[in-house]
Amino acid sequence: MSEEKKILDSTLEEVTGGAGGWEKFAKGSYVNYGSYIVYTVAPGDVLSGIALRFGVTVAQIQQWNNIKNANLITVAQKLTIYPKTVR
Repeated sequence: MSEEKKILDSTLEEVTGGAGGWEKFAKGSYVNYGSYIVYTVAPGDVLSGIALRFGVTVAQIQQWNNIKNANLITVAQKLTIYPKTVR
């Protein structure tokens, strides 16, 4: 578990570090449309981890995708995300 924490901490530094830094941390597949991406949920993904990778909040992902329960996402689900680094 401590190894996972270390990876997430470094991810946060990269996301806030500059434009495009989030791309190398996305585990699922995605399509970049410039101002937003469409992310496909991968096995083991949770909204908090996805939010951290893209420099946004769980609440934002929920709002953008009309998700009522943050604990209910499924593998292969498509999520629209507006990463801070490309806005």
